Amino acid sequence: MKEVGKDKGIKNIVLLVLPQVQLLDVAGPCDGFTSANRFLSDTGSRLGYHVYLVSGTSEKNLYSSSGIPLNCSHTIYDMDFNIDTLLVAGTTLTVLDEINPDLYSYLYHMKGKVRRMGSVCVGAFVLAKAGLLNGKQVTTHWKYADILQKSYPELEVNINPFFIRDQPIYTSGGVSSGMDLALALVEEDFGKPLAAEVARHLVLHLKRTGVQSQFGNALPDYETLTSFTKEIRDLLKDKLKQPISIEYMAEFMNMSVRNFSRVFLKESGMTPGRFLEKMRLEQAKNMLEYTDMSIDMIADKCGFGSSISLRRLFLKYLSISPAQYRRAFKGTE
Repeated sequence: MKEVGKDKGIKNIVLLVLPQVQLLDVAGPCDGFTSANRFLSDTGSRLGYHVYLVSGTSEKNLYSSSGIPLNCSHTIYDMDFNIDTLLVAGTTLTVLDEINPDLYSYLYHMKGKVRRMGSVCVGAFVLAKAGLLNGKQVTTHWKYADILQKSYPELEVNINPFFIRDQPIYTSGGVSSGMDLALALVEEDFGKPLAAEVARHLVLHLKRTGVQSQFGNALPDYETLTSFTKEIRDLLKDKLKQPISIEYMAEFMNMSVRNFSRVFLKESGMTPGRFLEKMRLEQAKNMLEYTDMSIDMIADKCGFGSSISLRRLFLKYLSISPAQYRRAFKGTE
């Protein structure tokens, strides 16, 4: 393989594209890297990036999930240059079931041949299936984190960070998190001042406040719960303002506290106390988004007792305060 642009100190970045790719998974990182090129050029530097769209199939022309066509310069079958960084863009989970096994073989054999490899959104599923994430801490879109963890129990899935670096693998969260990752890679390569300049140009925070889970639901969708867990959720949903004990839940199910706690953990993946805590958090988030109630009133209606307890829980799970959450997510009339 030849290294394109080697004489100019150019780092070759490959964005691996699959059918039905989310357009921002590709466009976001592309703009991050090419914006860095612009500022480097202004300083007279001969360093920078060359970004390639490479198809993970035998076809160079693919359609994004929005219907916009993407024309890739190469496929995994005809690449003729060395790679510095390879990022797998996300697509739908159903598409992943139809991918030719050649892709996973290609990625596995690229291990050690690239300086770093990573993913955007559900691109983490591709790296996992290729056997590249075993034993690593990773992230993905918050909505699919549980599926990734159950499908690949050898991984440590953490949905809080917008991206995770577990050298030499980088995984980022949902969709726009690919831009957070690109900024981090620019900072790693060329320093914080350049990354900050790129962030300002793209009207982004260099490092976003909060965590990815602030965008998701505190609990799994109701339809995905087991019948046992649904019974408890139905029992508690109108009683969150009241003091609720595990003894109360166990008695409702005609079980001992010990047996109830064991079964609930098995059915839901969390303790009854944690489940109740997240129900209260979910209700507080909804009230912050859709009502004008004061934070003190919301804390009382959700059973927190005080706004201090509510704030503590928000910082624990979302790394932002209730007031910050309301500013970020409350719609304007």
